[in-house]
Formats: sequence, structure tokens, C-alpha cells
Amino acid sequence: MQRWFAAVVEHPRTADVAIASRAVQQLIPRREVLAGRVVRDNPRMSAADMLQVYNGGYLARLVEVMASDYGALQQTVGEGWFEQLVQRYLQRHPSRHPNLNRLGRQFPAFVRQQRWLADRRFLGDLAELELACALAFDADEFAPLPADALANVPPDAWGDVRLTANPSLQLRTFSFPVGAHYQAWKEGRELAPTPALARSRMAVFRHDDRVWRQQLTAGGFRVLSALVAGEPLGRALERAAAGDPVARWFQDWAASGLFCAVHFGSRGAGPEPRRL
Repeated sequence: MQRWFAAVVEHPRTADVAIASRAVQQLIPRREVLAGRVVRDNPRMSAADMLQVYNGGYLARLVEVMASDYGALQQTVGEGWFEQLVQRYLQRHPSRHPNLNRLGRQFPAFVRQQRWLADRRFLGDLAELELACALAFDADEFAPLPADALANVPPDAWGDVRLTANPSLQLRTFSFPVGAHYQAWKEGRELAPTPALARSRMAVFRHDDRVWRQQLTAGGFRVLSALVAGEPLGRALERAAAGDPVARWFQDWAASGLFCAVHFGSRGAGPEPRRL
């Protein structure tokens, strides 16, 4: 009975269509429903009409959940097209976890696959940015690295220093400059047409209970990615180009709380790295 009710409620069409569908009838035959043996009719509504209240409401709530995470995408494509997009997505990726924060995890990849969508590559990038913001907001709590933590690192240990990124940090590369488009949406400005291809790189993170976005240069992205992957500082800095403002990058990253622990010493040899 529970599986039948869930199948009717989750069906993308109306309840009467759901009741007659092959998958739903494998659980309970339509004739049993029409005979009033499953849901009793009342003087005002048939069983299908009563079920339709839940059928439409379930989808509407999930569309609202997706719109809360992908508001810029919704405004870009329009509410009607966004609802159709979410309906198709839920057919492929139905909600399977009690935490609705996980509902849209596959959405950017799904958007990029929709050939019927004009500008699907740009829209996929925009969805990827919004997913990064949602993940950063929902990440575990953490304590940023104190400003004086690196002062305790011995001078001869700098090359082996390893930094632990705060769990909210999301590093993303995009084929389009979606940051400007997203900012325009955040500020309530009119959204511009799809921009031309232009590679961009971004760090998305939570700091002081707010989600922030920081544009990165190619060198900065390489160095920060290496540090997040657990490489020692000396090896990570090899990814910077001559003349890159490495010192300024670290000042910005530390001030933004991108790291929550520092270790020094070689992994896999000698004593365990120490946390300051």
C-alpha cells in the first residue's frame, strides 16, 4: 500500500493516469481503486481526485526545493521551463534521501545533457556554480586557522607544510564567466544574454556563516588545488608562474578562512605531522 501510494504521488502525470499506469497496477490493480477498496470515495471527490491533491503537491514542493538552490537558473530559463526541467530530472533522479539538500546533486550534469535546452553548456555551468554554493552552505562546521598559526612553523619545515582546507571550500572551473551572471541575479539586475565562451575559475566557501565566491587566476587555482589535495607547500608552489603574487594569495586565502589546520613533517616517515 505504501509503495502504491508513493508511486501515485510521485507520478509526473495526474493521479488518474498514474492509477492506470502499468507500474502502479503491478502494485494494486486499477479496478480495486475504482471499486473503492483502496481509497473510499466521498460525496464531493472521487478517489483519483483526492489522490491528485497529493500528486500535484508532492511535485510542487520538490520544485520549490530545487528553486531555492537554483534560483539564478530558474530566472534565466523562466519558471515554466524550469518546472519542466525539474520534472524530467526527478524522473531520472527521484528523491531517495530524507535530507532534501541532496536532491539536486546531479542537476548540473543533467542540465548539460538536455539537448532541447538552448545554451545548455552555459546553463550547466550556472547550475554548477549554484550547486557549489549549496554545498558550501551545507558543509560541516569548522574553525578557521588562527592568523598566527603559521608563525610556529620552523623555517626549515616550510617546504613540507601541508594545509587542511575548510570543509566548505569548493573549487570549480567554468567554460563561461558565470560569476557575473550570478551576481546580476543576486543583485536583482536584468540578466544579460548568454556570454561568450571564456574560461573562469572560482573558489566558493563559507566564512562567518555566509557563502562567498572568489575569482581565481589560473596560477592561483593550480596552487590552491594542490594544497587542497594535500600536497606539501613546496610542491604546490611549483605550480605558480614566475611573477605570480603568491604572498598576496596566501594573505587573501588565510583572511577568508580557507584553511582550518596546518601540519609539518613528511607524511609516511618519522613522527606523525603535528597540528597547530
